[in-house]
Amino acid sequence: MASIVIPSGLLLGTLLLIPSLFGDFTAYQIGLFLIYGIVAQGIGFLWGKTGILPLGQTIFFGSTAYASAHILINIETLGWQLVLMLLSVLIAGAIAYVLATMVFRGKTDSGPYFSLITLALVLIAEQLASTSPNITGGFNGLSGYEPIAQLDPFGNLYYLIVGVTVVSTMLLLALNRLPAGLIARAVSDNEPRLQLLGFATHKIKGLVFAMSAMLAATAGVLFASHQGIVTPTSAGFALSAQFIIWTAVGGRFHVLGPLLGSVVLAWLTAELRDDFIYWEISIAAIFILVVLKSPGGLAEIISIYFKKLVKAQVSEEPSYCAAPNVKSQQPAATLQFDQCHLQVGVVQILKGVTFTTPAQGVVCIIGPNGAGKTSLLNVITGNLLASKGTILLAEKHIHCRPPYAALSSGIGRKLQVPSVFFSMTVGENLTVATLAQRAKWYHYFSAKPLLWRSAYISSLLAHEALPLTHNLAKQVSELPQGHRQFLEFAMTAAAQPRLLLLDEPCAGLSTAETHLMTDLIRQYQTQTKGLVLLIEHDMSIVEALSDKVLVLHQGQVLAFASYVEVKANKDVAAVYAGGTK
Repeated sequence: MASIVIPSGLLLGTLLLIPSLFGDFTAYQIGLFLIYGIVAQGIGFLWGKTGILPLGQTIFFGSTAYASAHILINIETLGWQLVLMLLSVLIAGAIAYVLATMVFRGKTDSGPYFSLITLALVLIAEQLASTSPNITGGFNGLSGYEPIAQLDPFGNLYYLIVGVTVVSTMLLLALNRLPAGLIARAVSDNEPRLQLLGFATHKIKGLVFAMSAMLAATAGVLFASHQGIVTPTSAGFALSAQFIIWTAVGGRFHVLGPLLGSVVLAWLTAELRDDFIYWEISIAAIFILVVLKSPGGLAEIISIYFKKLVKAQVSEEPSYCAAPNVKSQQPAATLQFDQCHLQVGVVQILKGVTFTTPAQGVVCIIGPNGAGKTSLLNVITGNLLASKGTILLAEKHIHCRPPYAALSSGIGRKLQVPSVFFSMTVGENLTVATLAQRAKWYHYFSAKPLLWRSAYISSLLAHEALPLTHNLAKQVSELPQGHRQFLEFAMTAAAQPRLLLLDEPCAGLSTAETHLMTDLIRQYQTQTKGLVLLIEHDMSIVEALSDKVLVLHQGQVLAFASYVEVKANKDVAAVYAGGTK
């Protein structure tokens, strides 16, 4: 709580002193820069958390400013004015949500396309605003109205702007410390992993973009009253580009960074552009320098020096609480492949794969490189869509749904190369995994779920040999490869899926670590009484774990039997020898 109240209180106190210290005109200017700062804060949250760069936030800023001007012109009752302005902000958020979910649905790499789409939209918006004099006033703009509640732009309107600025700051600071902020960070860090944990990332991006749009729209409402006129430039690309520059220079990873960048750069621009002809070039140079040398902007530089001056306090171990059960604990079930084909381009990867697993046990998948082992797991999780055939789990089709729906079907997956959230701590990684299939929508806006620990994760961390137990506060980027393998296994198993897919979980592990991983896999299967599909090249692990062995060769099933039977199979021996550590 102090981390929210203290910076917000300092911001409020500083801004309230501006009129008495520097006069009404300076307060008027700072008010405009704060309005810009609210837009930049929304951009910073979207860009800094999810990695999405919107190039057209003035669409929401300018359109809502025009809407507010029309409301002030045509509606006299303050109550109705406020209701309609709130409605315009909500409409902006709804449009943003629909746009983002449409662009990002089924994709994890649409960021550049999304940026270009927003750029195209803002260019269209500026053109429409310039060529629609009956609606926007054309080049001359829309004017001739009183500010909201007839507040004086050179007087008490400033305090309304300050209030909205502090509220937006407190909101973003709070989100940073809640599960919602953690999940937003995870999108940028490792979106494919987040999808395999059951999160529909296109919806998450849509929600964050909607919040960013609503902040821009709120700023647009204030802008209309502050300026007394709305022109096409308020919906144009030039202002949108300035928002991006102010956000980057101030610091997109810190809530106060975009606000700082907006006020400082807008102030310097107002003071120097008439006297220093190279000011625009200087701004461009500052932007390039920040992007190359300090991606975190001014806020990051300030925080680094602040940490050097103030000794960090050692935080106490938090008091964890039992996590609720997963939303739907599903019984064990057989996995059936029936004439499954997978073709990517002209390459046939799977060619009529057919087999039926038992409902329980460990099935090891072996075969030479290129046999289609990882592709087999990809079609189970939906990362690749089968060209023909069917895949059934508990007699239900699972081959025509996106990866984020895999966990809700009871399928958890560990990838071949450890896939975790590298910018987070070990504890934060486990928290994200614990939220999966447990948290309801309102849990993401409460701090308590950050302290959830499932019974399974607690039992894992109680294992003294597990290399994660004493490293919960360590950044994952600092962990060795072997420790990341254990972390991803813990995250994949956290929701206790009935079908656990493991792709070479022992790769890069020492002999002792391999024995530990083998024990954990067998213990998991015994506790859950579910099914484990395990890709492995080490035949000693296959022998120790497998109840049955599936042999793939050139995209087809060569054998599916017990380890002893597969070992004695001459066809298998002719194409695959395996190995041991």
